[in-house]
Amino acid sequence: MENGLNIALMGKRLRTCRTARNLTMTEFAERCNISERYLADIEHGLKVPKLETCVRIANTAGVSMDYLLQDSLTKIDKENLILFSLDTLSPKQKDLFQNCIIQLVESLNEL
Repeated sequence: MENGLNIALMGKRLRTCRTARNLTMTEFAERCNISERYLADIEHGLKVPKLETCVRIANTAGVSMDYLLQDSLTKIDKENLILFSLDTLSPKQKDLFQNCIIQLVESLNEL
């Protein structure tokens, strides 16, 4: 989306972060000090949270605000995009990803 907030993609990204942490909507909403209905509206792209709420949501999700808003930003820090994406993974998924990267680097070094 050009020149605006893409709340639908932010909501989708938020839902992905929440489910990756195995948190129910109720648990996540309680940690953010918002209602479950409000969280559902944000995740479905129906409501735009205030800045203060966005900060609580990002902190609870364990990601940066620019990760959640990257679809709305005109310039994305692609070097850090992988790091931000890693924040959405569970510890087991992070270990698997790390092992894949190590194997990839070792294979590339053999070329």
